[in-house]
Amino acid sequence: MKPSHPGRGVAALALALACAACAVPAPRVVDPGLAPADDVRADATPWWTQAGDPVLAQVIAQGLAHDARLACDAWQLQAQADRLAARRRHLGGRLTGLMAGERVADGKAPGAYAHAALVNRRAAAMAEAYLAVRLAQARLAARRSAAAPWQDNTEIARFRREAGLVSAIDGALGGVMVDLDADAVTQAETDVSQAMTHLAEETGLAGDALVALMGQGGAVPALTDIATPDTRRAGVMLVRQEQGQAVVAGTTSVDQARAALASATAANAEDMDSAAKALEAARQLAQASARTLAQADRTVRDARAGYRAGAEPFATLYVAEASALAAGEADATARAGLARAQVRLWTAHGLGWTAVDLAPAAPAQAPSQCPATP
Repeated sequence: MKPSHPGRGVAALALALACAACAVPAPRVVDPGLAPADDVRADATPWWTQAGDPVLAQVIAQGLAHDARLACDAWQLQAQADRLAARRRHLGGRLTGLMAGERVADGKAPGAYAHAALVNRRAAAMAEAYLAVRLAQARLAARRSAAAPWQDNTEIARFRREAGLVSAIDGALGGVMVDLDADAVTQAETDVSQAMTHLAEETGLAGDALVALMGQGGAVPALTDIATPDTRRAGVMLVRQEQGQAVVAGTTSVDQARAALASATAANAEDMDSAAKALEAARQLAQASARTLAQADRTVRDARAGYRAGAEPFATLYVAEASALAAGEADATARAGLARAQVRLWTAHGLGWTAVDLAPAAPAQAPSQCPATP
C-alpha cells in the first residue's frame, strides 16, 4: 500500500473549502415546541378598506406610504437581513453551516411581526387624528349654523321692542349672543386648524394634500361594523418568535417561553375584551345622544315659533337655542367616540396589517430619521 502524499490532504481540505464557497447552506428550521404560528390569510385586507369611509381609507393608505417610522423600520429589517446573509457567506459561517447547520425557529423572523405590529399602531394613530379633524369640523359647522338663528332672533327682538311689545333687554341679550357665537366660531376655526396640523404630522402629508382629501367640512363618519374580525395578533406572534428563537439558541427553557407566550396571549385577549366593552358603551352613548339631539331640535323649533308669535319669552328661546347647540356638539362628540372605539377594537384584533407587511419593501437608502445601525 502506497503511503499517502502529505500534499493530498492539503488539496482535499482546499477542495472542501472551495466547495463550501459554492453555496450558502439554508438554516435548519427547528420547531421550538411552542403553540403554532398564526396563519395570516393571503387575501386579508386592512380594516380601513372595510370601514365605509373612502376618505379615511385614502388618508391612512397615503399616510402609511409616507410614514418615516415605517420606512426606517423596513430599511433596518432589510439591513439586518443583508448583514445576516453576509455573515453566512463568510468562510467561518459556511463551515459552521456545513458541519452543524444553523438552527432557527420556524416561522417568520421576530422583526417581521414587529413591523406588522408597528403598521397596526400607526394606522390607528392616523385614524385617531382623522377623527379629531372630523369632530372639529362638525363643531365648526354647528357653531356656524347657530349664528343665523341668533341674528334672526335679535332682529325680531328689535322689531318687537320698536312696537312696544318687549323691553330692550331682549334685543341686548340677542346682541350679546351674536357676539359670543362669533367668538365661538373663531375658536372652532382654530380647533380645525390645529387638528389638521396634527393629522399632517401623523401622516406626513402636506397641508394642501390633506385639504384636498378632507375638504373644508365634513360630518363625523358612521363607520361600518366588521361583524366577524379575523384576528391577526402581530404582537403575540412577535413574542412567540422571540421566545422560539431563544429556545433554539438555548438561552431560555421551553417552559419559560410558554409562560411568556401565555402572558402575551392573555394580555391581548384582555385588550380585545376591554375594547369590545368600550365599544358597546360608546354605542349606547351615541344612541342616547342622538335621542337628546332630536328632542332639542324639536324644542328649539317650537321656541322659535312661539317667540316670533309672541307666545314665548326670550328667555325660553335663549335656553332652547343654547341647548340645541350643546346637544349637537355632544352628539358629534359621541359619534366620534363611537368611531374611535371601533378603531380601537379593530386595532386590538390586529386588523391593521396584512401578510404584505411581513415583508415590507425597503427604501433604497436609509431615511434621514433612522438612527445609525451598529
